[in-house]
Amino acid sequence: MSSTALLAGLGLALCAAPALAQAVPAEPSDRTELPRISATWVEAPIADVLLAFSTFSGKSIVRGENATGSVTAEIKDQPWDAALRAILSAQGLIAVEDEYGIIRVSNIEALNTREAVEPIVTRVYRISFSRASELRATIAPLLSPRGSVTAAESTNSLIVSDIARVQRAVARLLGVSTDTSRLRVPRLAPLVHRASSASRTASDNGAF
Repeated sequence: MSSTALLAGLGLALCAAPALAQAVPAEPSDRTELPRISATWVEAPIADVLLAFSTFSGKSIVRGENATGSVTAEIKDQPWDAALRAILSAQGLIAVEDEYGIIRVSNIEALNTREAVEPIVTRVYRISFSRASELRATIAPLLSPRGSVTAAESTNSLIVSDIARVQRAVARLLGVSTDTSRLRVPRLAPLVHRASSASRTASDNGAF
């Protein structure tokens, strides 16, 4: 990808990419805001931009081979994670944080293709701080096109069937570890991913 994006602050970035603003689930109101960053890039290779974010945040950021392009952006006093999301969205890229805290940056289309054949795992999350039926709508935006979530009222649990990345996102949102949730027998991924089921993509579910 060789396109560039002029982001005059995060506000303009989100206006230029409304899908991103709608896709990212609302964070809890008590979420601790991450350190804020101010920076300017002009035709900078995406690798240099990611290195700058890695240095600033102290996070390990790994660029996928399909994550290419150059960035022209001006960020003024914005939380670094929000600024990174805005820049990547303008480049057709997405960042996913794994269970070890490593942020992997990929091309959205390539990520969707890879995830279309990943195994589906079902986990049961027992809820103690709220009603499972009320949390179902909060979990739904995190799901991949093949994912599902069901509320079991008798045990006040959420039953989530989806790929590993989504399970990690659900566990983070609920404040639990995937190791402590109960694993059910996984379903094998279908060999052919039907295009009609791809209305929700990696750009709007559980990504960083």
